[in-house]
Amino acid sequence: MSTPIQIPDHARDLVDRPLLMTLATRLGDDSIQLTPIWFNFDEGCIFFNTEKGRLKDRIIRKRPRVSIIILDPDNRARWLAVRGTVIEITDDTGWAHINFLAKRYMGIEKFGGHPDEQRVRYKILPEHVTAAQMYAPTPSAD
Repeated sequence: MSTPIQIPDHARDLVDRPLLMTLATRLGDDSIQLTPIWFNFDEGCIFFNTEKGRLKDRIIRKRPRVSIIILDPDNRARWLAVRGTVIEITDDTGWAHINFLAKRYMGIEKFGGHPDEQRVRYKILPEHVTAAQMYAPTPSAD
């Protein structure tokens, strides 16, 4: 495995907080699919989860290069964008990862999916990172 590109310290809170990331994948006709996703960040990589067989699962298995963006809900001029490759796809046997994400995002112990659902965990290796805080004028107090 290559070494992941580091998330800059000034943007680290964007991966540490339970914010939604938007995942971009490329369809077979070269159009882009965008999906809001729960995620976690660990050991320099980004992890997310979905049901096996869904469109994003099928796309990633064919084209593992992805992009993500995380917007700061407290500052609309601040964001983190990552381009990378899904380097690992593992079955989420026992739903350990999706239950962890359900706790992180919803405060509940168990994800509410159908019991027969097969879950999959993905690991993104960050290869290009842009952390931006653009100038945002202060609203006037008129």
